[in-house]
Amino acid sequence: MRRIHVITQKEAVKEEKLIGCSAVVIDVFLATSTITFLLEHNYGPIYAVKDSADALILADEQKGDYILLGETKGESIEGFRYPDPCLIEPCSSQEAAIICSTNGTRAIEKAAKAKTLFISSLVNGHVIAEQLHIQQDESSIVLICSGNDDRFSMEDFIGAGQIVHHLKDSGDYQLSDAAKLAKSAYEASLATGFAELYESETAELLRRFDFAESMELIIRNHEKLTVIPLVENGAIRNATVKINSGNG
Repeated sequence: MRRIHVITQKEAVKEEKLIGCSAVVIDVFLATSTITFLLEHNYGPIYAVKDSADALILADEQKGDYILLGETKGESIEGFRYPDPCLIEPCSSQEAAIICSTNGTRAIEKAAKAKTLFISSLVNGHVIAEQLHIQQDESSIVLICSGNDDRFSMEDFIGAGQIVHHLKDSGDYQLSDAAKLAKSAYEASLATGFAELYESETAELLRRFDFAESMELIIRNHEKLTVIPLVENGAIRNATVKINSGNG
């Protein structure tokens, strides 16, 4: 029986232990939501890096068009778009995106040794759970909450619980203690329309920087996106495209 683990913040990740595992990184407010919306709006590939210095190095290597998005401790970075899904406009011709953030993109880098690595948020956690369930292996599933700058993050824990909830609905899994609590937290939050997320530390930070609308967008789009962000060879692409092409 496959095991499901929840790591409550990126600083607790033991990178070598992810080898052979299926991992998911969650940063609901905002990085993984923004990545999902970027793919939904036809951007790609997406490159997630830890800071603006790495983003600029990667930008110099790009052959085609790209956009830069980033923040550091909630502050804007000069020359970068703020990584807010509300600010993403549809891309008519596929364009790369390079994103850095305080938490989510650093968590993605820490999870790079996983056998399979997905990106999830409340907007697409249901389809990420579906992909994990149909995997033809017995790998452990590790759900990584990005956290809030070395602290626990309520919204990421609830996002992890969303995946656990759907996996348990689909079959038999062995849950760690943290996975059991995350599942309960998601189900309780869902019943209240995610009301407590508006009182989270990250929500307060977003309001302080006038980005409160992003919370509304994410919660309003709970399980409405079918994008499957998959990290392969350092790039994030929409695995939905591959699946649909394969079925065709």
